[in-house]
Amino acid sequence: MNQYGTNDADTDASNFLVFGDADLDSIADLPLDYDAPDGQRLAGIAHDLAKVDTAQARQALLRPALRAAGFESLCYMRVSRIGDTINRLVYFNAFSPVGWAQRYLRERFYEIDARLAYSCRHEWPMLWDLTTIASPAPLTGMGQPAAGVTAAAPGQSTSAAARAERFATAARDAGMMSGVSFGLGTPDALDTCVVMFASAQPSKARLPDMAIGHAYALAVGLHEFLALRAPQIHRPTYVTELSDIQRSILELVTLGMNDKDIAERLGTSHHNVDYYLRQLKKLYHATNRVQLAYIAGRVLGAPEALHGVSS
Repeated sequence: MNQYGTNDADTDASNFLVFGDADLDSIADLPLDYDAPDGQRLAGIAHDLAKVDTAQARQALLRPALRAAGFESLCYMRVSRIGDTINRLVYFNAFSPVGWAQRYLRERFYEIDARLAYSCRHEWPMLWDLTTIASPAPLTGMGQPAAGVTAAAPGQSTSAAARAERFATAARDAGMMSGVSFGLGTPDALDTCVVMFASAQPSKARLPDMAIGHAYALAVGLHEFLALRAPQIHRPTYVTELSDIQRSILELVTLGMNDKDIAERLGTSHHNVDYYLRQLKKLYHATNRVQLAYIAGRVLGAPEALHGVSS
């Protein structure tokens, strides 16, 4: 597994990873009747992928299925977001163009990729081509700007326009001209898996409904397979990992309490609170207290989660 960081001082390079097919071969085989996360037995392409034990065999299974659906490649990512900010991304690159995953992370294309932004919010498929891949405006599932939203005016940001053009050019050079993307849910409140299918066809208008349906079936199958065979991508749900004191501190953070007040409330020292807060930031890949409070609200959920510390 390779790491690709950014230049920001508050960004942990270990949060942006490329996970290769060869990494799967080092994981112990699972029985074919092993239950999928939703309690159902693996079926379809997921079951077929689980039956083989080499990267070459997986390529031989999925590549023809991709071509039959009208696509040349796919990108699979698990994305963690705090608001609109991506703070962790794990990219499974076995079926992507060579070198694309590394460039995608190195040049931080994920920050401007309209497919990723849309599919992290919606389960409805998004059809895309190079005219919409780096759009500055939110997109509908049909790859059009959302109602009531206008794109940035020409010349508003020269650097942003140049970056978007570099992204589109890189996608064109990789043979990714159009396609469809899907968002797939995970047990974690902060995470979404996104699968992007790409074709050398220049226009999304030529993508038939049957191809979209076929692509979705492949996306779900790969997703189920990786949920079992790639624990590095599909980590456990955060909330089950918390100790009692971690949970209490996290809940108090959502109330806006500072370290001193938290220490007094819990009958511990300021230094202990600081230690546990650093643990929680590392666990949730948060860079500051504001991000941690946002995460706590999403992970702990309903207000009744605070009943134990509200008195």
